[in-house]
Amino acid sequence: MKNRYMHTHKTNQFHENDNNKFYVLGIFFFVIQFFAVTPSFAKDSVLKQLEREFKRVVTTARPAVVKVSATKDNSTQFPEIMGSMKMTRQDISSGIILDRDGHIVTTTFDMIPNKIEVIINDERVPAKIIGTDKLTDLVVLKVESNILRRVKSGDSSEIDTGSWVFTIGSSQGNNPIISFGIVSGREILPEHPCAELLKINAPVSPGNSGGAVVNTSGEVIGMILAVLTEPNERSPLLPQLTIPVWNTQKITFAVPIETVKKVADDIIKYGKVPRGWLGIEIETSNFGVYVTNVIENSPAHKNGILPRDIIVKFNNRPVNHYIDLLRCVGSTSPNTEVILKIHRNGNAHNYTIKLGER
Repeated sequence: MKNRYMHTHKTNQFHENDNNKFYVLGIFFFVIQFFAVTPSFAKDSVLKQLEREFKRVVTTARPAVVKVSATKDNSTQFPEIMGSMKMTRQDISSGIILDRDGHIVTTTFDMIPNKIEVIINDERVPAKIIGTDKLTDLVVLKVESNILRRVKSGDSSEIDTGSWVFTIGSSQGNNPIISFGIVSGREILPEHPCAELLKINAPVSPGNSGGAVVNTSGEVIGMILAVLTEPNERSPLLPQLTIPVWNTQKITFAVPIETVKKVADDIIKYGKVPRGWLGIEIETSNFGVYVTNVIENSPAHKNGILPRDIIVKFNNRPVNHYIDLLRCVGSTSPNTEVILKIHRNGNAHNYTIKLGER
């Protein structure tokens, strides 16, 4: 089963105690105020109305989410007396239907599968990979099916801190896995510098990456990408033993639907996402982005960029962190001319560079 927990928490630790306290306290005060202002004879009626609205949202968005099964068969050769053994590895995740032409978007697989199937209304449909974008961790699949039902997408820009959202995944059984939470902001992760992600305080089951994030109107506004967790504490006396921590924080990250569509459109059109390339190795400095190495014959090398240069602006946009520059370059199409403002030996210089392709 596909498990984005293990994939991400090895390199990322987020301490979201304050966010989760805000989430719990917000729900608590909402409940207190609800019962304080609602007459006792109307409590059941209002709760039933809220329940019906929740069901309406889920029912509206549910058909957009499908289960994705990726399988890889490996044959292991043992000594002659034992022969060979066929071993099968399977990843289960979720996907979102993009259009009636059979395009479905999900997250990248942890292996190169021999077979991919999409489960739609309990029917297994063969799928093929159209293309992959590693920087956003997205994959576009294509199926031939007459039972696809695309659900309307919403505007993720209207989602901000405090917005209520639902998550819908299909990795387990025949019924969707649904959760409810609050958006706590937006974040750019080092592994995904080209996409600003929605950060959501909502529990998401392992394997539900690729599922939908839905607003209160039943519109898909994002796709579940990863869940980051803090590692469990270990015993100081017996380091090999892990002590369960019941309040371990889990933060869900989702790609806004506009980014999903843009990446998918490029993959459908080109088979990949064309991204710009400078050809430098960089790190963050106190004043901008420090160039540690310039790759020979790269666009940066051909246009005079040198090691120890400090890049402070990309097309007049300040770059204070290496992620800022990665995002600027990766979000710009190849063969585009850009202007870099560089500090070298105390002097400022502007360089016009035509980007290559990543």
